[in-house]
Amino acid sequence: MEILGLLDTLESLILDGFKIPLTKKTLVNEEQILSIIDKLRLVAQGGEDFARSAIGKEKLLSNRPAENLAAAPAQEDQSEKGESTVVLEQAYQIAKEVRSGADKYADEVLSNLELTTTRVLRTVQAGRDRLQKTVQGTENVSAR
Repeated sequence: MEILGLLDTLESLILDGFKIPLTKKTLVNEEQILSIIDKLRLVAQGGEDFARSAIGKEKLLSNRPAENLAAAPAQEDQSEKGESTVVLEQAYQIAKEVRSGADKYADEVLSNLELTTTRVLRTVQAGRDRLQKTVQGTENVSAR
């Protein structure tokens, strides 16, 4: 089944995509994913023979000689650089948000720890005061 092969290819593209640290997001090549989706549509609509012929034509076009590829406009390089800059900016923004969230969480934990230790300290001080009063009371009684 051609569909299963295309689904396997789609899955491998997603699994091989760039994982954004500290998130569950993955960057994938949009062109490749959309191409596979188009092939899936062809298989679903026209049957395997129709899709094989369409996929075969696409492979022939993608295996063009290097001189044809050299004629591609330089705008593609610029757009790729622009996209990579955008991706980096997004990654830095996500990292900044994660760091901010971690700082807030650490502040909450330390605040709770401070409150707990303050309560424990008050309890210990109250116990010592009570013990001192008891010791002073027994000293006064035994001094009589």
